[in-house]
Amino acid sequence: MKNKSLKLLSVLLILSLVLVGCGQKAEETAANPMKYISVEDLKKDIDSGSNEYIILDVRQAKDYEESHIKGAILADQHAANKEGDDETGIANLKAALKEATGSEEGNPDVKFALVCYSGKSYAQKATDLLIEMGVSPDQIFTVEGGMKAWTEAGDDYNSLLE
Repeated sequence: MKNKSLKLLSVLLILSLVLVGCGQKAEETAANPMKYISVEDLKKDIDSGSNEYIILDVRQAKDYEESHIKGAILADQHAANKEGDDETGIANLKAALKEATGSEEGNPDVKFALVCYSGKSYAQKATDLLIEMGVSPDQIFTVEGGMKAWTEAGDDYNSLLE
């Protein structure tokens, strides 16, 4: 009985080490971690007129046209996120950066607030592509909860939609 327990313990130890090793490998290959800005902090930035953040709306063009935060620039990431078409995603980001900053590479002195549907996959794809394009991760923030959180925040927020 003692011998069986020792073997079982050894097997469990080896499996634990394998799983820990796999977990570390997965983290190393994971996408770039996102940093967040709350809808409240973005609204304060808009209300103050400080324009610390350039708002990039990374949702589909049809949803942007239907409603978006005033001053947001369209940078549709649907093709990149859903179809794996990174070239289109990058082209849309370059166009948005050129509109916002005058340069397809952006400007190292500005911060970008990415608005997607819920603050997840579209913003993650845009974050990854912006970093691939050379934009510093320190400049990229995802609006926590995305457009869903913005519209659910109340009339003060919805009054800033066009």
